[in-house]
Amino acid sequence: MFISSWYPNEEDPTLGIFVRRHAIAASKYNNVKVLIAKRDDNIRDIKIDEFDNNGIQEMIISYPKVKTSLPLISTYLKFKRLLNTYDQGLEQLTKKGFKPDIVHCNVMDPVGVVGLNWKNKRTIPYVITEHWTGYTNLDGRYENSKKLKFFIPNIANNAEYLLPVSTDLEKALIEKGLGKKHKVIRNVVDTDKFLFAPTTPNQFMVIADLENDQKNISGIIKAFDKFSKSNHNVELTIAGGGNDEAEIRSEIKQLNLSNKVNLIGRVPADVLSDHLNRSYGLILFSNYENLPCVIVESFACGVPVISTNVGGISEIINKTNGVLIQSKNEQELLEAMDFTIKKSWDKNTIRQFAIDNFSLDKIGKEFDDIYRSI
Repeated sequence: MFISSWYPNEEDPTLGIFVRRHAIAASKYNNVKVLIAKRDDNIRDIKIDEFDNNGIQEMIISYPKVKTSLPLISTYLKFKRLLNTYDQGLEQLTKKGFKPDIVHCNVMDPVGVVGLNWKNKRTIPYVITEHWTGYTNLDGRYENSKKLKFFIPNIANNAEYLLPVSTDLEKALIEKGLGKKHKVIRNVVDTDKFLFAPTTPNQFMVIADLENDQKNISGIIKAFDKFSKSNHNVELTIAGGGNDEAEIRSEIKQLNLSNKVNLIGRVPADVLSDHLNRSYGLILFSNYENLPCVIVESFACGVPVISTNVGGISEIINKTNGVLIQSKNEQELLEAMDFTIKKSWDKNTIRQFAIDNFSLDKIGKEFDDIYRSI
């Protein structure tokens, strides 16, 4: 049973796409239900919606906002409402004949507390998949939060396993004393949606939230501006949206790149796959990361990746499938773009690497091994 309240701004608002793909992978070998709780300020009573997605039942329970201006009381009531909401969801599933053997939490804050509660009250063991970069030193949000440092260790250390998506994140969790057993199980790519159909390339591709603090989209645009002066026929396509979109559009206009840089917004997998297959490479210029799904999506299309050497990215990029550069180094990015369009890449090998390491079957089997060991 997967539980989550994580809602990144991805292609599907009903469930964080990383979590959904993991649930689909796990369902290859197990009976999986997904339970999600989310706040809805427009309702007064709990509302339950159910969906069938890829053969998996997803139950989304919306709960009303806690209305009090007193900080301590508000925190307590939010905590109780979260637990009560998930309890109601579990009761609904139980009435339908589903009693979980294992609870699979996704991102410790906040649903780890639900896993801990059910372990104590219902003796159901739980594991936690962790995606959050906040535990890494480059990010630092965990270290700077007294609240998280107060309650996260108890959640982590009572889990049967912590399942970070990169070795880099695993090291950060161990360094901070979080978790007793760890196993890296990486993000997954649906190789039936991200297809290998290479065509004559005419662009570089960026797939990212338009947030400069982490993703440094402005740095990509500045480097591409220099690159385009000697590569007139190459374009840059950026898929995504975010808080800095207006600023980024303004920069594109100021640099007179409106006819070469295309912002296409958030688009579904088939559109991304099509764009990747028309690309010399995917560019990721982040200041900090964990292990982005967009890298393995690019690999699944046989497309190399230019990325900053941050987080767990160096664990999967090598000379056969991409180029690693320093963060904030626009000159290195410029040189990497030039190198990428000139190099003859073995696209079949890049695609096979994705299938062997990140496919639904591969990741699903790794989850199954963990579940059965418990």
